[in-house]
Formats: sequence, C-alpha cells, structure tokens
Amino acid sequence: MSEIEKIFSAIESQFMGQSSERFSDKVLEFAYDPLNTGEIEDPDGTGFAKGECGDSMTIFLKTEKNKIKEARFLADGCGATLACGSAVTELVKDKSLFNAKNIYPQTVIRFLDGLPASHTHCSVLAVQALRKALDDIDTKLKGK
Repeated sequence: MSEIEKIFSAIESQFMGQSSERFSDKVLEFAYDPLNTGEIEDPDGTGFAKGECGDSMTIFLKTEKNKIKEARFLADGCGATLACGSAVTELVKDKSLFNAKNIYPQTVIRFLDGLPASHTHCSVLAVQALRKALDDIDTKLKGK
C-alpha cells in the first residue's frame, strides 16, 4: 500500500468511526469531493448556523427574478456536514425562493440516499443555514 493509500485509508477509517452505521456512496462522494464550496461575491442572501456538535456552515445565495441561480457554502465540520452542504446547494439551484423554503432535513437525507442516525443533525444544520440565507433575502426585499 502506497503512502497516499495509507493516508486515504486512515481518513476513511476516522470518517467511518467505530460505528456500525454506514454512509451511502453519495455521502462519501460529497464528503471527499464537496460541491459548491466557497463564497459568492456580493450574495443576495447569507445564512450562518452552528450545530449541536460544534460544526458550522454558511450558505451564500445569488438570485435572479425570485429564483436561486447560484448557491455555495463554507463549512467547518465533519464529512457528513460537507455532504449536507453539497446536497442543500444542489437542491436549491434553479428553485424559486418559495420552493427553496420547502427543503427540510428529510429532503437532504433522501437526496443523500440516507444518513446514519448519529449524523442526521448535519442535515438540520445545513437546512438552518439555508433558512437564514432565505430570511436574509426576504429582509432585503422588504427593505426595497
């Protein structure tokens, strides 16, 4: 086993933990190679949330004609948190602001083909950050 394979194996073991619970292939894919990471310059909405486990996430949204055109996130947390951030930002793309408000933790879990019970709070964190970003947009629209 090469040095890089040993490192990857150690990371995977740490991510999987001692639990018998398994992560779906989609969760692992998004944990190791998250989508839509980074900030958006001059976002229309920004939302920050901190989870019960100490993980945190900020979601940035850019809109056009009441539709979400771009969604990105930054997270400080575990692989499941990264996967949930990727999922939420994928789920909201091209959705109306109204429909984006109908994304719930269970929506994220289904999109990821499941999430171990010990990590469902990561989906809650991602949805909380999304809701705060949507609230930020609403506040700005009311101010116009």
